[in-house]
Amino acid sequence: MPARGIPALTTFPYPELDEREEDHWSGAEMSDDELRGLALGAFYSARWDAFHDELLLGPERDHPLGDRRELAIDTLTGAWGITDANEARATMEALLDGMHSPLYALINPLVNASVNASERDRFGERADRHRAFLRQVGSFRGMDNPESLVRDYDIWAQAVKIGFTEHLSRPLPHGIEAWDIARVVAVARMAFTAGYIEAEMAWAYIMRALPQAQRRYRNWRQFGDAYLAGWTFWQATEDLAELKNGGVDRRLELVRLWTRPTSPWRRIELVGSAPKTVEEITVDTTTEEPIVGPPSPEED
Repeated sequence: MPARGIPALTTFPYPELDEREEDHWSGAEMSDDELRGLALGAFYSARWDAFHDELLLGPERDHPLGDRRELAIDTLTGAWGITDANEARATMEALLDGMHSPLYALINPLVNASVNASERDRFGERADRHRAFLRQVGSFRGMDNPESLVRDYDIWAQAVKIGFTEHLSRPLPHGIEAWDIARVVAVARMAFTAGYIEAEMAWAYIMRALPQAQRRYRNWRQFGDAYLAGWTFWQATEDLAELKNGGVDRRLELVRLWTRPTSPWRRIELVGSAPKTVEEITVDTTTEEPIVGPPSPEED
């Protein structure tokens, strides 16, 4: 019988996800903010079967592709084109500035307007206006190929229309900053594991990513939803065919992080309980009562 006030631990209600390894904890001592920072990249810790409380990414054990340092080097090279410390730093700076989130912020509202348009507009009038607008934006920004914005618009619209975004929360998140933020942590950990950067530099980037997440999201649910929307947007523009089943798999992995008792997202909250400044106090318009916390995505 559990102690008074302490809920009993129940079995994880998704047997198919229990086929993956348990969440791994090394027991390392770290501050709450350091744990929050690593938890921003918890999806990658789970995928790599790595410790949630260590900077090193990946298991130190026999693996057909090599040890965790070799895996980190291969992933950085193959997926990111990163081969040294300078390239790792440049990539993390780009992610902190917003790598894919600005493009999503431009295209997603247009796609939503087009998909939800009247029947007359559905035959292409509104979409044509959107394409013309995106060409103007591309030209104004001095892009070598403004048509790339039109291509991304058309692909995202297609993904939404044919149901390849059904695994996402509704309405679709306004922004996908979580997608960029989580990858800052992943790249920092891989670059450290590969030996490209020192621990101090890796932690510095992780600690720069944390306040960005805390300003943008109230909790891990919002963060995870935005992360998945970001991956979906990126995957659609990269290879639409890969999106059909991959989205459901990733959604289940997020459910695992949201619900497993041993998950880092259950161990510590995204936003701490420290007193908030006046600017961080918002008002819930449904109750007219003050709510302490960072603004929600809808309020940004």
